[in-house]
Amino acid sequence: MVNEALGSGWMYSYSVAALIFIGVYCLIARRNMVRLLIGLEIISKAICLLIISGAYPHKIAMAQALVITVIVIEVCVTATGLALIINAYRQSGSIDIREFSNLRG
Repeated sequence: MVNEALGSGWMYSYSVAALIFIGVYCLIARRNMVRLLIGLEIISKAICLLIISGAYPHKIAMAQALVITVIVIEVCVTATGLALIINAYRQSGSIDIREFSNLRG
């Protein structure tokens, strides 16, 4: 039973759906910039899992290279995001999104 579920990909699909739901919930419910960044990372990891699980039955090795490239880009984006969060904290003393509503153009 478990091998059939893993072979057909339903367990991966449920995991991807759950991770995307958790990431979207982090984006919607939280106003902390660090938690927003974590929510984006959860969504991106879910997409990586979707790519790998979709390519596994077809034995496509290019998907692994694509996911490794995506992970490298995510590290750069996360480092840049954390640097921006640290800079915003130094400027205002808070990492709450609502504190920055006066910056709208």
